[in-house]
Amino acid sequence: MGRPSHDLDDYLEWQQRLESKREGDLSVDVFCLQEGVSRSTYYRWVRQLADGIPESLKEEQSEREHAETGEAVFLPITLKASPVEIELPNGGVVRLPLGVGQAVLVEVIRAAGALRPWKAPKS
Repeated sequence: MGRPSHDLDDYLEWQQRLESKREGDLSVDVFCLQEGVSRSTYYRWVRQLADGIPESLKEEQSEREHAETGEAVFLPITLKASPVEIELPNGGVVRLPLGVGQAVLVEVIRAAGALRPWKAPKS
């Protein structure tokens, strides 16, 4: 069956756990007991994090760090005589009917801005 693949949250959590162990100057046995993990799990994460977070997850980490800075990201929008149409940087389009209220428009823009970009399939 194999182990489940790890996501960015797993790597960040273990990176923090291992840093706390180093700062606390704990033995492996005490650390594993406190964290409720086996020695094999501890050593597996030490090996996995020896080279840092994998390249495949670094882009996601960068996106998270950028989002956490609180900097506003503005999306280009196109207003037409007919319905409101918002073109997203990832190629998606949001269309709203005529007469949509300002509050609805602001919420749609806020929600669209929080979306993670879709990734085009590799050819």
